[in-house]
Order: sequence, then C-alpha cells, then structure tokens
Amino acid sequence: MTEIPEHLLKRAAAARSAKSGADAPADSPAPSVDTPAATSGAPAASAPAVKAAAAPAPLPTLEDAASKAKPDIPVVAAAKRRKRVPFWAAAVLAGLPVWAVVYVAAIQPPPAAANDPMVIGHDAFVAEGCSGCHGANGEGGTGAVLNEGEINKTFADPLSVAYWLHFGADGGARADGTYGDLTREGGPHNISTLAGLMPGFPDMDPTEMAALIIYMREEMSGGDPAEDPNFNSEHFTADPAALAAMVEAVTALEAGNPDAVAGVEGAETE
Repeated sequence: MTEIPEHLLKRAAAARSAKSGADAPADSPAPSVDTPAATSGAPAASAPAVKAAAAPAPLPTLEDAASKAKPDIPVVAAAKRRKRVPFWAAAVLAGLPVWAVVYVAAIQPPPAAANDPMVIGHDAFVAEGCSGCHGANGEGGTGAVLNEGEINKTFADPLSVAYWLHFGADGGARADGTYGDLTREGGPHNISTLAGLMPGFPDMDPTEMAALIIYMREEMSGGDPAEDPNFNSEHFTADPAALAAMVEAVTALEAGNPDAVAGVEGAETE
C-alpha cells in the first residue's frame, strides 16, 4: 500500500473544512492561491483564453478569377440560349435565293420571240444554209423558188414539207422521182429538173423545223394561216410542242413514200 504524503492529507482536510464551513485545522496551511478551490456551486473561473493569431489570407487563383466573372448581359444570354440552326437547314437556306430566281423565271411569260415562228424560222433558214441555194428571200438559185406562193403550190400540206426537209431528194421523192402535190397545176415537180440535189436535214430540231415551214409558207410565200388550219403561226405561238410532235410523227415514216404523210394525225388532206 502506498503512503500518502502528509502535506497532501493536510490540503485535503482544509478543502473539506472549507466546503463544510468549518475552520480549517490550525496546522493546515491555507489553500494555495494558485490551487483552484473545489466548490459545489460554480466551477472556478478559468483564465482568459489567448486569441490565436489569424492565418494569412490565401493568394488568389485562376479558379477564383473565373468564379468572379461578370454575368452576361440579357442580349448575350438570350443569344446563348437560342437554338442553333441545323447544318442541313443552313444548306437549304443558302439555296433559297437560287430557287427564287428559277421560280420567278419559270412563271414569267417567255419573250415575244421565243414563240414567234417568224423569228425562229428565219434564224433556221439562215443557220441551215437554205438561203445559199434558195436565195435570201426564196427567189431561187441552185434550189427551187420558194416565194410568191410557189412552196404552197408544190406542197399543199405543211406536213409534206416536213417530209421533204427531213429526207431530202434521195428519200423524199417517189420512186418515179416526183415529189410534192400530185394535183399541182402543171403536174408535180421532179428531182430530175433540180439544178442541185436537195439535201436532207434529219438532225434538225422538230420545233425549229415547224417554225421554218411556217416562215416559208406565210412570211416568204405570203400564205394565209387559214389555208393551213392545223399547222400555222397561231397554233405555233399557242403550243409549239404540239406542232413539233406532228413533225416528229412525219419524220418517223419510212423514206421513199411521201404520200404516207396523209395518214399522220393533223395532216391536211382534201
């Protein structure tokens, strides 16, 4: 058993006396000032705590700078929230001006010369070299005379002219050499009387050929459109494709049989 030092016993006795209100033993020293007294009411007051020194403020970082960025103004914020145009829509929008130009051009009426058989026919007459043989005004030369009503007398049906132009003298005449209208006054022409051999134009555009026929019959030879009720300038201006289709039907016939033209729809037979 450990022996408790005497001075500790005295201090304990003094503390008990102070607690009970009795005088402390004479031989007991008073409690030391630096020793906290045990009381039942309130604990001994503690010494004021020493305030710790404040830590130094941290240095600013890039993250702090980003967090302090100013908010966008309303216009910019609205632009960022707006949905982006899809890439395929951008291509469509870029092509709208081209489509608009094409659309406007399509609904505009064609220029007056576009459906004018006199303009188209004259251009074809020059471009195909017809004037070199028949003369600039159809007065004739190495080729037959076309003006002064001659072409209308030779070919009563405009589609017979299409047959003659397409096949020429080699395929456009009959086996006996005659060509054109058999009922012509003075009889039909014969290729043997031609000063030069009439060439064929199998590659001529059907629309241009239709315009050329009308130009030679009405403008050059002075014919009346009423004399060709199915194939005239008025019909060409209204529907050139319809007359071109009639020409194509003629050019699809076999060579050497010009009288087969009478069986083509639109042919003007008596």
